Amino acid sequence: MTEPWVKVGNVWLNLADVKRASLPSTLNRHEVHAIQFCKDWLSGKEIFEFHTSGSTGTPKKLTFQRAQLVASAKLTEAALGLRQGYTALVCLDTTLIAGAMMLVRCLVTGMNIIIKSPAANPLESTVDHIDFAAFVPLQVNTMLAHDPSCLKVIDTIIIGGAPISHELKLQLQSLPTAVYSTYGMTETITHIALQKISGNPLQDFFECLDGIAISTDSRGCLVIQAAHFGPSPIMTNDLVTLLDQKRFRWVGRLDRVINSGGVKVSPEKVEDAIEVVLHKIHPAIRFFVAGMPDGKLGQQVVVVLEASEMSTAEQDKIKKLLASRLDKYEIPRAFLFISHFKETASQKIDRIGTLSMILNK
Repeated sequence: MTEPWVKVGNVWLNLADVKRASLPSTLNRHEVHAIQFCKDWLSGKEIFEFHTSGSTGTPKKLTFQRAQLVASAKLTEAALGLRQGYTALVCLDTTLIAGAMMLVRCLVTGMNIIIKSPAANPLESTVDHIDFAAFVPLQVNTMLAHDPSCLKVIDTIIIGGAPISHELKLQLQSLPTAVYSTYGMTETITHIALQKISGNPLQDFFECLDGIAISTDSRGCLVIQAAHFGPSPIMTNDLVTLLDQKRFRWVGRLDRVINSGGVKVSPEKVEDAIEVVLHKIHPAIRFFVAGMPDGKLGQQVVVVLEASEMSTAEQDKIKKLLASRLDKYEIPRAFLFISHFKETASQKIDRIGTLSMILNK
């Protein structure tokens, strides 16, 4: 196999350069970590440690063997048709599993690597043709706002780390680029399933990679098994609808279900409805739905918006529009506002942290 090249800053390095102890002093900490990961990999390191994002609870440390990372990389290689000699853009934080696995896929497959520090617009100064890239939704939104045609320089894109909005899916649908939403987590060594969101027809389900077996438990939550995970299945808190042994629709998080007056409300269902309504009124506002303590109902449904105050008339208009899409107890009873959401290191919205900031104002 021809060894891949690595571009960091404006300099292309071959693997012999990467293996050297001394590297350009101009590298920032993100670039240094990415290069160090490559050096560790090339030196045959066997054990790698990562931390979960903390978006659904306290971050925890997970340890994986080299062989597990290789197996995961090969599943993605097969699913997306990645090849030796392709060029991949790595612009996610490589201290986290998503960014690190982009490096592993390149090193295992033999793809050239363009390393960019995590930024809202990683294509701002990149003109190279790119075969494969991974982004979070915030990056894709920012890039499209800067230049609606910028993603055409990339052949295949995977997007993960947070749900993709209805508005963003509409923008991506007509791209000639193959764009996929991913399902996965640190525990599954990134994605185990893909949903194609560009081209025609669009998929409304996730399809598992080869070698991944799925089922549901008594709660209706997804259970995942794969040889490289080990003998024990991974039990999730993700409510899903199984279509068959390889395909599923994601419904929402069990640990986010709101009990309002004895009625169980799925925040994700409410968010889908609000997104369609807000798209017509305030398309750029980020938001999420949560349950807040209520003396009468136990919990009440609230929507938290990253925005300045909204008039009562606007709030009433949104509630009225939601009435045709949601049941009575699903319609938010209150609107909460904050100028900036708290985020995790992987740029996911930290819902618990954000609510704490609002409550402690």
